Amino acid sequence: MSGSAPSDPSSNPVRCLIVLAALAVLMYLCTRTFRFTHDGLNIAFGCVFLLLPFSAIKPALRLPRWGKITTLALLAPVLTFSLLGLSAMVACDIPDAVRHVQLSRELSTLQHGEYSVHLAWKETAGGAVGPHGVSLEQRRSIFPGIYLVKSLDYFEGASKGTLSWAGADRVALFIPTAGYDQNQKNIEREYSLKPWLYF
Repeated sequence: MSGSAPSDPSSNPVRCLIVLAALAVLMYLCTRTFRFTHDGLNIAFGCVFLLLPFSAIKPALRLPRWGKITTLALLAPVLTFSLLGLSAMVACDIPDAVRHVQLSRELSTLQHGEYSVHLAWKETAGGAVGPHGVSLEQRRSIFPGIYLVKSLDYFEGASKGTLSWAGADRVALFIPTAGYDQNQKNIEREYSLKPWLYF
């Protein structure tokens, strides 16, 4: 008999790499638009996202010689970035989450129908390294424990601020000091909101 059994689709290294790349893009888009209400789940999702490139090493090694060299050369900076990101999470994010360190503080919140607008002071896990400032976000709950988020603005170094309605689907922002320079002028801006955030 000369017939052969059909090959396992998962054994095709090119197909595996395409699936992993598509999954990485999807997870990246999710990190930009979705958040869990529980910080531990956000950290776990971030860890899975950073670990994903390492699963591409095995199928890359099964490629023909030049395909293997090219793919590993493209993977090298991605793996380096992932390793640095994982190291930062292990050193800063996870210990702060375990100790329940307060890394954000709500300054002002406005609720309208299905969405809300949040002005919050935030700092990076781990202490002095990283951004510390005030962020303005629009959020919309889609499932229990998960919400859509759209960043509207960020003010590095600011620590105070207030929000108020400026009309239908418009908010006014006031920040008395918008940076480390205490002589900087007050900031007063208005922002248009979308009921569905991205549509």
